[in-house]
Amino acid sequence: MVTTTYLRTLRLKHRISLLELEKHCSFSNQYLSMLELGKARGTPGNEEALCAAFVSLIQARKKELVHRGKLLETMEVDADEL
Repeated sequence: MVTTTYLRTLRLKHRISLLELEKHCSFSNQYLSMLELGKARGTPGNEEALCAAFVSLIQARKKELVHRGKLLETMEVDADEL
């Protein structure tokens, strides 16, 4: 049996990399890794910052996915973008 945190489970379930999470909070990816593996002590401030980071990340992903009314429009792209 492996011991982990809900942070790691949530991050892996939703395919969120440590680097992507790092962009949305004030913690380095190394510190995030320590937190999610239980090697760094979690605090209420850490919990609050991580909750805010997930909200920010969700909003950013939602903006990237919004293409209503344009999904079937044709467009030209370079072959390396596919």
